[in-house]
Amino acid sequence: MKKYIPYIVIAILAVMLLVSFQECSHRGEMTDTNLKAIVDTVQHYKNRLGTQSSGIRTLQFDKAQLQKELIEKDSDLAALTKEFIKVRSIVKFQAVTQFDTIGIVYKDSVPCVFERSGKTFDKWYSFGYKADQAGVKIDSFKTWTSANIITGTKRKWFLGEQAIKTDITLSNPNMAVTNITAAEVIIPSPWYRKWYVWLAAGAIGGFVISK
Repeated sequence: MKKYIPYIVIAILAVMLLVSFQECSHRGEMTDTNLKAIVDTVQHYKNRLGTQSSGIRTLQFDKAQLQKELIEKDSDLAALTKEFIKVRSIVKFQAVTQFDTIGIVYKDSVPCVFERSGKTFDKWYSFGYKADQAGVKIDSFKTWTSANIITGTKRKWFLGEQAIKTDITLSNPNMAVTNITAAEVIIPSPWYRKWYVWLAAGAIGGFVISK
């Protein structure tokens, strides 16, 4: 059987070369994708529901890159991700709600002539107003928030059951999340990354060499 050893070694090296090629190709694709994602801007479009959607390219990182490029550069993310034992995905966005004019007409006019107007600016909202004997008009009302959406694995204590959770954290304390539906597609690992493939290859190679 010793005459087969060179062929076995060549086969093992060929498999290792294939794996290395696949890994390099995958990393090259990730780098190219991330370069495009970094320079991408938010696109707004009318979706099939007839409403507006906003989209952007998605960054693709491994665990170390995610930690270095996103989490370590954002103190809020750094704090929030500590609640997870493993982070699967992160989405950050900023949103603005605004109304041009909101009018309130009194059912019965105030029995005096007056007019008051002004503007209000707060950390989380701003608007202009005008009030007189007929009613109140609010204009240029605007409120805003940023959000961190994190999906990952959590458990209540060290040996507790693990569960995949999605957390949504809004920066604006006047807004609240009322419902969440979260789902993800499970992508199977390529055959060459499965541990039992390498275990079987090693066992077969060792058996043949020993003979």
